[in-house]
Amino acid sequence: MSLITKDTDLDPKLQNLWKRALASADQKNWEYVVNLVLPIVKQHVGFLDGRMILRRAEGERANAAGKKFSLGLGGLSFGGSKKEPAEQIADLEENVFQKDPFSQSGNLTLYDLAMKMHFPELAAFALETLRLGHPENTKHMHKLAEHYMAHEEPQKAGEVFRSILKVDPRDMNAIKGEKDAAAKTSIKTQGWGDGGDFRSKMKDAGEAAKLEKLAKQGMTQDEMEQFLAETIELYNADQTNIVVVKRMADLYERLGELDNGLTFFEYALTLNPGDVSMTRKVENLRNKVDDQRLVQMEAEIEADPGAPDIEDKRAQIMEIKRGRAQKLIEEAKGRVERNPTDKSLRYELGQALFEGGYFTEAIPELQQARANPHIRTKAMLILGRCFEKKNMNDLAESALSEAAKEIVAMDNIKKELLYELALVRQKMGKTESYLEALKEIYNTDYGYRDVAKRVESSYS
Repeated sequence: MSLITKDTDLDPKLQNLWKRALASADQKNWEYVVNLVLPIVKQHVGFLDGRMILRRAEGERANAAGKKFSLGLGGLSFGGSKKEPAEQIADLEENVFQKDPFSQSGNLTLYDLAMKMHFPELAAFALETLRLGHPENTKHMHKLAEHYMAHEEPQKAGEVFRSILKVDPRDMNAIKGEKDAAAKTSIKTQGWGDGGDFRSKMKDAGEAAKLEKLAKQGMTQDEMEQFLAETIELYNADQTNIVVVKRMADLYERLGELDNGLTFFEYALTLNPGDVSMTRKVENLRNKVDDQRLVQMEAEIEADPGAPDIEDKRAQIMEIKRGRAQKLIEEAKGRVERNPTDKSLRYELGQALFEGGYFTEAIPELQQARANPHIRTKAMLILGRCFEKKNMNDLAESALSEAAKEIVAMDNIKKELLYELALVRQKMGKTESYLEALKEIYNTDYGYRDVAKRVESSYS
């Protein structure tokens, strides 16, 4: 899979499919368009033009057939998948969007996967698809507007905020958001603050051309390092020029020097404290830095579990996870307070509380979330884990067993339920039923976690 973005970059065979698809779209032969474009976007995750025409064709085909759209993933689960994000996106195209192009959970999953790949354009496409399919759902539109603000597209954000106000003229967050977006658009149009137009300060047109090239994604490592050296010179000459500071931060991030990138993004925020998108950028990059530290420390713990600083590392890992979870909890609580009857929001809050180690507080939220059939089994999985963490193993067994029975197909969520159920039964000393749960997985997926080792060792 690749991040090819233009049809001219496709290999000749796929270019031929693309041309035939465009011709078929002109003729409104939507079924044929789907068949032609699907293999292209599955192979090239970054080909947005193809994904757009595919989604339109899927929508037109579904409308012609009079289909009613659902909210779920059709029994599929992507949360615990070991596949790479691009492979998971291909699975979504094949197994979810073919049936329901406007699937809410499907497009939200696509958004999350795109953000993991640092592909904000694809993430925006997922939310725009939801906006098209669910024009009354202001929650998704808020997410889209915030995404545009975070990625320096205030004009698009303003248009989305205005769409929200058409649905709910009293939405105070949208009213404020539309004003912020208008102000940001004005700043962006007129130049960067009091510094005026940065391009006009360049010594010559060659410097402006270099700045233009910096905005492109296709630079080599050597090019980025060269531009960084030149940008550092500009920074040393004027350390208050926000464009130079942001450019240096961006280059450090792209070169993988996340700590340096974060330092300069944070400095850029001090130069323009009211920049909402920069605030989000700092938060996102801080999360990346934390992720990097977590991966490094967990690898060190696994490599040398007897190291003298092992407990310090474990404490640091817990502190990072706790801090992140606390932020997610506060955000989830705010959403629940605004819409207390939305069971999916209750699930999000319960999940955040569980991940933060607040098992008792998570239980009532997840119990309410069970009432939503589309997230019932996922809620019961986390509920079972909460009971297990509190050593209430009989209740954990009951919740996990009930949820596993409700799923007919042996999909990822059922495997996860059965695996957790087996571990609980092992804690309870129920050896026979522990193995029964594992064997259900073993008969379907030999390679799932350490199931094969556990089952086969029982015969020794």
